Amino acid sequence: MNTTDHSLDTLVASFAADFLRLAEPGLADRLLADPLLVLGPQGTTPVPREAFLAAVGARASRVGEATDAETTLVGASGQALGERMVMATLRWEFRLGTTTAPLVSDVLLQREGTDGLRCVAYLPRTNVLDHLP
Repeated sequence: MNTTDHSLDTLVASFAADFLRLAEPGLADRLLADPLLVLGPQGTTPVPREAFLAAVGARASRVGEATDAETTLVGASGQALGERMVMATLRWEFRLGTTTAPLVSDVLLQREGTDGLRCVAYLPRTNVLDHLP
């Protein structure tokens, strides 16, 4: 890949910021492969994009029910894996009232020409639902 680590990290940070807005029309089509590989309790499974979006929406609704909750991106970094693939780590901070918890996910991203990066695998290390009452 002909980018420096700094510019790759900038691309990954841009992807991460967009990832929080998946519900916006057309954004998921650009950011997510279909199907998307998702790491879950039973291992990594191909999940249709619409099913993934439904799960993300349900999780967002559950978090939204909590008063005084906020999720903030605190870090994003990527490591090039050849010319087209990037392994990225996304770090978030989840605040609920006065309590904060780190959230971390790894994503396998594919470079999509000039359109940026598209997620082909989502590998969460933590789950925001574990931090809700």
